[in-house]
Amino acid sequence: MPNDNTMDRVVPIDELSDFKVADGDPDVRGWDIIASDGRRIGKVDNLLIDTTAMKVRYLDVDVDSDLVTEDVDRHVLIPIGYARLNRDDDQIMVDTIASTDVSSMPAYQSGQVTRDYETNLRQSLDTDYQSGTADTDFYSHDSYDDNRFYGREGRGDEERVTLSEEQLAVGKRQSEGAVNVNKRVETEHVRKEVPVTREEVTVERRPVQGGANARARIEDDEIRIPVSEEELVVEKRTVPKEELVVKKHQVEETQTVEADLRKEHADVRSEGDVNVRDKQR
Repeated sequence: MPNDNTMDRVVPIDELSDFKVADGDPDVRGWDIIASDGRRIGKVDNLLIDTTAMKVRYLDVDVDSDLVTEDVDRHVLIPIGYARLNRDDDQIMVDTIASTDVSSMPAYQSGQVTRDYETNLRQSLDTDYQSGTADTDFYSHDSYDDNRFYGREGRGDEERVTLSEEQLAVGKRQSEGAVNVNKRVETEHVRKEVPVTREEVTVERRPVQGGANARARIEDDEIRIPVSEEELVVEKRTVPKEELVVKKHQVEETQTVEADLRKEHADVRSEGDVNVRDKQR
Protein backbone atom coordinates (compact mmCIF):
# COMPACT_ATOMS: atom_id res chain seq x y z
CA MET A 1 0.00 0.00 0.00
CA PRO A 2 1.48 3.35 -0.98
CA ASN A 3 2.23 5.98 1.58
CA ASP A 4 -0.72 8.21 0.75
CA ASN A 5 -0.79 10.91 3.40
CA THR A 6 -4.39 12.10 3.32
CA MET A 7 -3.76 14.42 6.27
CA ASP A 8 -2.86 17.05 3.64
CA ARG A 9 -5.27 15.82 0.96
CA VAL A 10 -8.87 15.43 2.20
CA VAL A 11 -10.00 18.53 4.10
CA PRO A 12 -13.30 20.33 4.86
CA ILE A 13 -14.51 22.74 2.21
CA ASP A 14 -14.56 25.52 4.81
CA GLU A 15 -10.75 25.40 4.89
CA LEU A 16 -10.40 25.89 1.12
CA SER A 17 -10.76 29.48 0.06
CA ASP A 18 -10.32 28.65 -3.64
CA PHE A 19 -12.93 25.89 -3.84
CA LYS A 20 -16.69 26.25 -4.18
CA VAL A 21 -19.58 24.06 -5.27
CA ALA A 22 -19.79 23.90 -9.07
CA ASP A 23 -22.43 25.94 -10.86
CA GLY A 24 -25.56 23.83 -11.39
CA ASP A 25 -24.81 21.54 -8.46
CA PRO A 26 -26.66 22.22 -5.19
CA ASP A 27 -24.85 23.08 -1.98
CA VAL A 28 -26.21 20.24 0.15
CA ARG A 29 -25.00 21.57 3.50
CA GLY A 30 -28.05 21.54 5.81
CA TRP A 31 -29.87 18.86 3.80
CA ASP A 32 -31.41 15.86 5.58
CA ILE A 33 -29.76 12.45 5.23
CA ILE A 34 -32.35 9.64 4.84
CA ALA A 35 -31.25 6.05 5.53
CA SER A 36 -32.37 2.92 3.68
CA ASP A 37 -35.06 2.26 6.32
CA GLY A 38 -36.61 5.69 5.69
CA ARG A 39 -35.38 7.17 8.96
CA ARG A 40 -33.45 10.44 9.11
CA ILE A 41 -29.80 10.02 10.16
CA GLY A 42 -29.03 13.71 10.53
CA LYS A 43 -28.00 16.73 8.46
CA VAL A 44 -25.04 17.46 6.19
CA ASP A 45 -22.74 19.71 8.19
CA ASN A 46 -19.85 19.97 5.74
CA LEU A 47 -18.25 18.60 2.58
CA LEU A 48 -14.78 17.03 2.55
CA ILE A 49 -12.76 17.77 -0.56
CA ASP A 50 -9.94 15.81 -2.15
CA THR A 51 -7.53 18.70 -2.87
CA THR A 52 -5.60 16.59 -5.40
CA ALA A 53 -8.58 15.67 -7.59
CA MET A 54 -10.70 18.68 -6.48
CA LYS A 55 -13.69 16.41 -5.86
CA VAL A 56 -16.04 15.84 -2.97
CA ARG A 57 -15.07 12.59 -1.22
CA TYR A 58 -17.23 12.60 1.94
CA LEU A 59 -20.35 14.12 3.46
CA ASP A 60 -19.81 15.23 7.06
CA VAL A 61 -23.06 14.25 8.81
CA ASP A 62 -24.16 15.70 12.15
CA VAL A 63 -25.97 12.64 13.58
CA ASP A 64 -29.40 13.07 15.21
CA SER A 65 -29.31 12.78 19.00
CA ASP A 66 -31.82 9.90 19.10
CA LEU A 67 -29.27 7.69 17.27
CA VAL A 68 -26.49 8.49 19.74
CA THR A 69 -26.22 6.60 23.03
CA GLU A 70 -23.80 9.00 24.68
CA ASP A 71 -24.62 12.66 25.34
CA VAL A 72 -22.21 14.11 22.76
CA ASP A 73 -22.36 15.83 19.38
CA ARG A 74 -21.45 12.93 17.06
CA HIS A 75 -20.39 13.23 13.43
CA VAL A 76 -19.73 10.49 10.84
CA LEU A 77 -18.48 10.60 7.27
CA ILE A 78 -20.42 9.03 4.39
CA PRO A 79 -18.49 8.40 1.15
CA ILE A 80 -20.03 10.37 -1.70
CA GLY A 81 -20.75 7.22 -3.75
CA TYR A 82 -23.08 5.85 -1.07
CA ALA A 83 -25.42 8.83 -1.39
CA ARG A 84 -27.67 10.29 -4.07
CA LEU A 85 -29.54 13.56 -4.38
CA ASN A 86 -33.27 14.01 -3.94
CA ARG A 87 -33.50 17.54 -5.28
CA ASP A 88 -37.29 17.79 -4.97
CA ASP A 89 -37.24 17.48 -1.17
CA ASP A 90 -33.72 18.81 -0.43
CA GLN A 91 -32.76 15.39 0.88
CA ILE A 92 -29.88 12.98 0.39
CA MET A 93 -30.81 9.31 0.16
CA VAL A 94 -28.44 6.60 1.42
CA ASP A 95 -29.76 3.34 -0.02
CA THR A 96 -27.30 0.87 1.54
CA ILE A 97 -26.88 2.29 5.05
CA ALA A 98 -29.62 1.78 7.66
CA SER A 99 -30.10 4.12 10.58
CA THR A 100 -28.98 1.33 12.93
CA ASP A 101 -25.63 1.13 11.09
CA VAL A 102 -24.60 4.62 12.18
CA SER A 103 -23.59 3.51 15.67
CA SER A 104 -20.96 1.14 14.23
CA MET A 105 -19.40 3.78 11.96
CA PRO A 106 -16.26 5.47 13.31
CA ALA A 107 -16.85 8.95 14.69
CA TYR A 108 -15.39 11.90 12.82
CA GLN A 109 -13.65 14.51 14.97
CA SER A 110 -13.57 17.32 12.33
CA GLY A 111 -10.56 18.58 10.40
CA GLN A 112 -8.38 16.60 8.03
CA VAL A 113 -8.83 12.87 7.43
CA THR A 114 -6.23 10.15 7.90
CA ARG A 115 -5.93 7.01 5.80
CA ASP A 116 -6.41 4.88 8.94
CA TYR A 117 -9.78 6.54 9.48
CA GLU A 118 -10.76 6.01 5.84
CA THR A 119 -9.79 2.33 6.03
CA ASN A 120 -11.82 1.81 9.22
CA LEU A 121 -14.78 3.58 7.61
CA ARG A 122 -14.60 1.41 4.45
CA GLN A 123 -14.47 -1.75 6.57
CA SER A 124 -17.48 -0.68 8.68
CA LEU A 125 -19.54 -0.17 5.50
CA ASP A 126 -18.17 -3.11 3.50
CA THR A 127 -17.22 -6.23 5.48
CA ASP A 128 -15.58 -7.72 2.36
CA TYR A 129 -13.13 -4.83 2.06
CA GLN A 130 -9.52 -5.58 2.95
CA SER A 131 -6.87 -2.88 2.79
CA GLY A 132 -3.75 -3.78 0.83
CA THR A 133 -2.18 -3.56 -2.55
CA ALA A 134 -5.54 -3.09 -4.23
CA ASP A 135 -5.58 0.42 -2.79
CA THR A 136 -3.05 1.80 -5.32
CA ASP A 137 -5.85 4.22 -6.25
CA PHE A 138 -7.95 4.34 -3.12
CA TYR A 139 -10.60 6.65 -4.59
CA SER A 140 -11.21 4.66 -7.80
CA HIS A 141 -13.77 2.54 -5.93
CA ASP A 142 -17.49 3.12 -6.58
CA SER A 143 -17.77 4.40 -3.02
CA TYR A 144 -16.18 7.67 -4.23
CA ASP A 145 -17.94 7.99 -7.59
CA ASP A 146 -19.58 11.42 -7.40
CA ASN A 147 -21.52 10.68 -10.60
CA ARG A 148 -23.60 8.26 -8.55
CA PHE A 149 -24.28 11.08 -6.09
CA TYR A 150 -25.52 13.50 -8.73
CA GLY A 151 -27.42 10.76 -10.60
CA ARG A 152 -25.59 10.97 -13.91
CA GLU A 153 -22.64 9.36 -15.69
CA GLY A 154 -20.79 10.64 -18.76
CA ARG A 155 -19.53 8.11 -21.32
CA GLY A 156 -18.19 9.94 -24.38
CA ASP A 157 -21.26 10.85 -26.44
CA GLU A 158 -23.62 9.36 -23.83
CA GLU A 159 -25.29 10.99 -20.84
CA ARG A 160 -26.77 8.64 -18.28
CA VAL A 161 -29.50 9.40 -15.78
CA THR A 162 -29.99 7.04 -12.87
CA LEU A 163 -33.59 6.24 -11.93
CA SER A 164 -34.14 5.14 -8.36
CA GLU A 165 -37.02 3.82 -6.36
CA GLU A 166 -37.78 3.36 -2.70
CA GLN A 167 -38.04 -0.14 -1.31
CA LEU A 168 -39.66 -1.18 1.93
CA ALA A 169 -37.21 -2.54 4.50
CA VAL A 170 -38.99 -4.12 7.47
CA GLY A 171 -37.09 -5.12 10.59
CA LYS A 172 -38.15 -6.72 13.85
CA ARG A 173 -37.31 -5.91 17.44
CA GLN A 174 -38.20 -7.54 20.74
CA SER A 175 -40.89 -5.87 22.83
CA GLU A 176 -40.80 -6.91 26.47
CA GLY A 177 -43.92 -7.53 28.57
CA ALA A 178 -44.92 -9.52 31.66
CA VAL A 179 -47.83 -11.52 33.07
CA ASN A 180 -48.50 -11.14 36.81
CA VAL A 181 -50.53 -13.77 38.70
CA ASN A 182 -51.71 -12.52 42.11
CA LYS A 183 -53.57 -14.40 44.86
CA ARG A 184 -56.22 -12.56 46.83
CA VAL A 185 -58.50 -13.65 49.70
CA GLU A 186 -62.26 -13.44 49.35
CA THR A 187 -64.73 -14.05 52.19
CA GLU A 188 -67.92 -15.96 51.36
CA HIS A 189 -70.79 -16.33 53.85
CA VAL A 190 -71.96 -19.98 53.79
CA ARG A 191 -75.29 -21.16 55.19
CA LYS A 192 -75.98 -24.90 55.38
CA GLU A 193 -78.98 -26.88 56.74
CA VAL A 194 -77.78 -29.77 58.98
CA PRO A 195 -80.26 -32.24 60.68
CA VAL A 196 -79.67 -32.80 64.43
CA THR A 197 -81.37 -35.17 66.92
CA ARG A 198 -82.45 -34.39 70.49
CA GLU A 199 -84.50 -36.22 73.15
CA GLU A 200 -87.69 -34.86 74.61
CA VAL A 201 -89.58 -36.05 77.73
CA THR A 202 -93.25 -36.93 77.60
CA VAL A 203 -95.20 -37.49 80.84
CA GLU A 204 -98.24 -39.73 80.67
CA ARG A 205 -100.67 -40.06 83.55
CA ARG A 206 -102.51 -43.44 83.80
CA PRO A 207 -104.61 -45.00 86.63
CA VAL A 208 -103.05 -47.91 88.58
CA GLN A 209 -104.70 -51.22 87.90
CA GLY A 210 -105.72 -53.29 90.94
CA GLY A 211 -105.43 -50.32 93.24
CA ALA A 212 -106.93 -52.16 96.22
CA ASN A 213 -104.12 -54.69 96.40
CA ALA A 214 -101.27 -52.30 95.63
CA ARG A 215 -98.94 -51.31 98.36
CA ALA A 216 -98.81 -47.62 98.67
CA ARG A 217 -97.10 -45.16 100.92
CA ILE A 218 -96.92 -41.48 101.06
CA GLU A 219 -93.39 -40.02 100.90
CA ASP A 220 -91.23 -37.69 98.86
CA ASP A 221 -89.54 -39.30 95.87
CA GLU A 222 -87.69 -38.29 92.76
CA ILE A 223 -86.58 -40.03 89.57
CA ARG A 224 -83.93 -38.70 87.13
CA ILE A 225 -84.10 -39.40 83.43
CA PRO A 226 -81.09 -38.23 81.31
CA VAL A 227 -82.11 -36.30 78.20
CA SER A 228 -79.59 -35.82 75.36
CA GLU A 229 -79.38 -33.87 72.11
CA GLU A 230 -76.90 -33.44 69.25
CA GLU A 231 -74.92 -30.23 69.01
CA LEU A 232 -73.25 -28.90 65.87
CA VAL A 233 -69.50 -28.54 66.05
CA VAL A 234 -68.25 -26.14 63.34
CA GLU A 235 -64.60 -25.91 62.36
CA LYS A 236 -62.81 -24.45 59.33
CA ARG A 237 -59.91 -26.16 57.66
CA THR A 238 -57.74 -25.18 54.70
CA VAL A 239 -57.58 -27.63 51.84
CA PRO A 240 -55.86 -27.22 48.42
CA LYS A 241 -58.49 -26.58 45.81
CA GLU A 242 -56.77 -25.66 42.53
CA GLU A 243 -53.34 -24.87 41.11
CA LEU A 244 -52.35 -22.58 38.27
CA VAL A 245 -49.61 -23.67 35.88
CA VAL A 246 -48.27 -20.65 33.94
CA LYS A 247 -46.29 -21.47 30.79
CA LYS A 248 -44.77 -19.38 28.00
CA HIS A 249 -45.02 -20.39 24.37
CA GLN A 250 -44.34 -18.60 21.11
CA VAL A 251 -47.15 -17.75 18.73
CA GLU A 252 -46.37 -16.66 15.19
CA GLU A 253 -48.77 -14.30 13.53
CA THR A 254 -48.76 -12.11 10.44
CA GLN A 255 -48.98 -8.34 10.60
CA THR A 256 -49.47 -6.03 7.64
CA VAL A 257 -47.02 -3.19 7.03
CA GLU A 258 -48.01 -0.38 4.70
CA ALA A 259 -45.95 2.48 3.30
CA ASP A 260 -45.97 4.84 0.34
CA LEU A 261 -42.92 4.15 -1.85
CA ARG A 262 -41.69 6.57 -4.46
CA LYS A 263 -40.26 5.50 -7.81
CA GLU A 264 -38.56 7.63 -10.41
CA HIS A 265 -39.66 7.48 -14.05
CA ALA A 266 -38.06 9.12 -17.06
CA ASP A 267 -40.17 11.07 -19.54
CA VAL A 268 -38.35 11.48 -22.87
CA ARG A 269 -39.35 14.58 -24.88
CA SER A 270 -37.79 15.70 -28.12
CA GLU A 271 -37.43 19.22 -29.39
CA GLY A 272 -37.29 19.92 -33.08
CA ASP A 273 -37.00 17.31 -35.82
CA VAL A 274 -35.40 14.56 -33.72
CA ASN A 275 -36.08 10.85 -34.08
CA VAL A 276 -35.99 9.18 -30.62
CA ARG A 277 -36.05 5.41 -30.13
CA ASP A 278 -36.71 4.33 -26.55
CA LYS A 279 -35.19 0.88 -26.03
CA GLN A 280 -36.21 -1.23 -23.08
CA ARG A 281 -33.64 -3.62 -21.58
